[in-house]
Amino acid sequence: MSKKEEKVDDIRKNVLPVRIARKELPDIGELVIGTVYRILEHGAYVLLDEYGGIEAYAPINEIVQSWFHDIKDYLRLGQKTVFRVIRVDARRRLIDVSLRKVKEEEKKEKLTKWKRTLRGVRLLELVAKKLNIPLDKALQDFGWKLEDYYGDFLSIFENVAKYGPDDLRKLGLSDNVINAIAEIARERVEVEPVEISGIIRMISIKPDGVKHVRDVLLKAMELARKEGAEDVRIYTIGPPRYRIDLVGKDPKKLEQVLKDVVNLVTTEIRKRGGEASFTRIGE
Repeated sequence: MSKKEEKVDDIRKNVLPVRIARKELPDIGELVIGTVYRILEHGAYVLLDEYGGIEAYAPINEIVQSWFHDIKDYLRLGQKTVFRVIRVDARRRLIDVSLRKVKEEEKKEKLTKWKRTLRGVRLLELVAKKLNIPLDKALQDFGWKLEDYYGDFLSIFENVAKYGPDDLRKLGLSDNVINAIAEIARERVEVEPVEISGIIRMISIKPDGVKHVRDVLLKAMELARKEGAEDVRIYTIGPPRYRIDLVGKDPKKLEQVLKDVVNLVTTEIRKRGGEASFTRIGE
């Protein structure tokens, strides 16, 4: 194999081997991700990543701005960039694309979306391996269904990592699929911590009321940590008002912790002859 053939082979390996688009061919006007794999004097051939590497052609007048420029000023072998489909011959499976007809803001938006799509598909590929099925079967059996529900492939794993697999069960997926997705989400997705906050108004008219308030707040902090909040901050913003900040990676769990803390504060201070109320910040 010549060096040129090796280069083309390497480029093909960098394109997804399966079609992740729902349809076999793109529509005219559609923005697509293309990997450049041949550059000629009259144009360039690209492989369309979302369509399993199907070939498309970009004529020179749809690449260069003027005859004073060379194609290689705009494209290089192996480059992934955004093209607009300008011609589709479905019978002959011929596709023409344009680089010039893509606006800069469209290019940025499409590339950002593609990065998310690619990462999500790679995670879905790991799920398929756990299930011992090909990626294209995983897409057909449940991948596209989940994409419809969550919006994109990566959001499937981000949501499962944050909130757990309950929504997957609602969608009627089998236990082995749910377990595989949940496992990959836990292993591969880093969940950003979230913070929820509120204001507790608490008073005690007893002579040692300050001590009672302090004891109740200490119990509240202890409970929040015990129930899994990663960071707990309770501080005065001017008696009798105290702010509580809870930080964690599971929003649902954090909401329950906050609810339990408020119940504890309200119950405990009433036992001690005081009263308390709670106002959520941000609602």
